[in-house]
Amino acid sequence: MGVQRKMPAMYRLWLLVLLCSAIVQLAPPVLQGSQALACGGFFCSSITLAPIEQTAERVLFEVNSEGKLAGTVTVTVEISYTGSPDDFSWVLPVSDLVGGLEVVPRQALQVLDSVTSPQILPPPTRCTRPLLPPFFQDEAVAIRSSAEDGSPGVEVENLERVGPYEPQLVSSQDPRALIDWLNENDYLITAEMEPAVADYVSAGMKFLAMKLAPDAEVSDVAPISITYPGEEPMVPLVLTSVSAEPEMGVLVMIAAGEPYESANYANLRVPTEMVQAEPISGVNNYYPLLSWQIDEGGGEVMIMEFVGSSDDVSALAQGNWGWNEELFESITFIEDLAARQPLISRLYSRVSAWEINSDPSFVPSGAAALSRVHDLSDRPEVEVCAGSPRDVPCGSLYCGRGASCARTAEGEGCECPEGSLARLVTAPLLTGALTENTVICQDASYDLMNSLDAQNFAGGADPCGNFDCGSMGRCEVLGGFPTCRCDSGYAAVAVSGEQMLCLQTQESYGPAQLLWTEGSGCSCSASFSAARGSSGGLVLLSLAWFAGRRRWRRAAAPYRNRPIPKMK
Repeated sequence: MGVQRKMPAMYRLWLLVLLCSAIVQLAPPVLQGSQALACGGFFCSSITLAPIEQTAERVLFEVNSEGKLAGTVTVTVEISYTGSPDDFSWVLPVSDLVGGLEVVPRQALQVLDSVTSPQILPPPTRCTRPLLPPFFQDEAVAIRSSAEDGSPGVEVENLERVGPYEPQLVSSQDPRALIDWLNENDYLITAEMEPAVADYVSAGMKFLAMKLAPDAEVSDVAPISITYPGEEPMVPLVLTSVSAEPEMGVLVMIAAGEPYESANYANLRVPTEMVQAEPISGVNNYYPLLSWQIDEGGGEVMIMEFVGSSDDVSALAQGNWGWNEELFESITFIEDLAARQPLISRLYSRVSAWEINSDPSFVPSGAAALSRVHDLSDRPEVEVCAGSPRDVPCGSLYCGRGASCARTAEGEGCECPEGSLARLVTAPLLTGALTENTVICQDASYDLMNSLDAQNFAGGADPCGNFDCGSMGRCEVLGGFPTCRCDSGYAAVAVSGEQMLCLQTQESYGPAQLLWTEGSGCSCSASFSAARGSSGGLVLLSLAWFAGRRRWRRAAAPYRNRPIPKMK
């Protein structure tokens, strides 16, 4: 898997924020002494081997077209870290640096995310009988919770300390020399990772490496801004895929003088007519629907979620969060951003590593304003006093390309096709920053850690040692993480926070059930025709909607000047 080499090196910057998680601290040291762990960037320590999993990326690009920074892009990267200060390490490829680095208020990107994220206005409700006091109601209405020593041919430049970070800029014209330097400095580069690293080096990229200063604490970790020469923001998903969780969320916000879209990925919008929401429980199909659309586009798809005035975004941030003293600096950051850049574009994708063949870059689109609101208030009223919320089987679970969603006695799960394994992943909800654990079917052939002994990679512990898939399935290690291979006729169900069980399938459904077709289901593999019943019109609508976009797959250049499809 390589990086597109024709893209100018000046554009090839991004964050690789794969940070050490608590699992590193739980792994016992192996073999090579007691040196500090070093995980971060897309690398992991070669001393204490433990899998690193990235569940989401959140980044803000600011395209600078005026003043002394004209012709540059500023990227603000959110960094989240759990572990010892001595173990912190973070690496990202850069074309070059303009000026110094800057630390950003800790919650700035979180606030910006919250005031640009999609909103669903649910259908209206009616009550044909009075609601009983809460203690008389049944439990049917449930809310889901959710060093400076350089190797030959490698240049290491010490940069000025910024906030809690001590950065270095590392470069080489020899990919082998740089890979050796990373390994010698306790960063794990497996044989499967080397081609991707070499492509970035060959493209003229340098690597910004950061560790925490000796007097810094984990509580000091904060987002950081970096300015580099260029005009096109770019996200290096190829390298991020080294430890990306399946269906990893990628959020890109671009502040500029005009709207932006992807230059080489397909740009789509989620049609409001396909969005469904249950007003009692809050269950909706937005993110599963989005994942389905992206898979149908071959994986290289960006969803346009919002284009609007930065002043409006700033006002919303002040209105929602301005009273909170802890967020004062974050609100001020957004106000200053709005004073510099008139528009903000928000793009989102959910990607799996085996789908990533190129790095998405972004260019001006000329698109019109796009509301973040999906208004379902003109739909028929929903009865809220009938006892239970509307229950659509498999209406909010997407299991991956070629997989089926299944109903079992213990809830809904995934039947994975041959060549894939069931994996626990994190999925977002449209209720603040809440997430939930769910199941996805992961390509069993994709493993960048395949050349390592699975048990040694996990720090001497067997990842399947405390993971039980039940009597009708078996645990298999993939990328250093436990997965389940269920027997035929059984589906993997997330039964607790960190556990799956293979349970017998009662009915199974294809992804068209995400349109809330409420068909009777089938026991076949997932397809557009899998959902049956009175859903023909919706299924045909879906088929027509996707058929018109078969050109999504792979080709990059045709999308550069292609207008974004307008929502009906």
